Amino acid sequence: MKTGEETYLDLGCCFGQDIRRMVYDGVSSENCYGSDLRLDFMELGYKLFLDKDSLRSQFIAGDVFDQEADIKELDGKVDILHAASFFHLFDLERQKQVARRVVKLLKPKKNALLLGRHVGDVKGGVKTHPLDPSRTNYRHDPDTWKKLWEDIGEETGTKWEVEVEMQDLVSREWQQDGARRMAYSVRRIV
Repeated sequence: MKTGEETYLDLGCCFGQDIRRMVYDGVSSENCYGSDLRLDFMELGYKLFLDKDSLRSQFIAGDVFDQEADIKELDGKVDILHAASFFHLFDLERQKQVARRVVKLLKPKKNALLLGRHVGDVKGGVKTHPLDPSRTNYRHDPDTWKKLWEDIGEETGTKWEVEVEMQDLVSREWQQDGARRMAYSVRRIV
């Protein structure tokens, strides 16, 4: 956040720990927003970090799939959107819905940025959840993640530069079947 005026949104922020780290590192809390499904998570964050009176970030509860949720107030206003441990929760079609929502939230300008990480795989596709065999999700490899953003770009009239780094996972349960941590950045170039 080079100029100190960029707007940052942590999508799926849970307790808001990433926002708090940025504020600790010197980012203005007024420019940071967090969103998660339930306000309970964010309230627990205040209790955990004891900063309800000092943190000026705004937390917004709502379902990212609900186009009328309060997060819509940030449409077109976000410079940097962070989504960690988020995309891999969904099947491919729902991930595309999230990606479309991300495009809507980001400022419609060059260098608007999505960054984060999620569970990826050495071979992208539908995978069974390692701890709950009744659930599946879609895990990307670098090529399928780039293809997702090509498709979203075609749908939305935008173009994205995608960078991906695959890393080993710490948890042995998640490492089965080729799972890896996928760190990524998706930067708008048109």
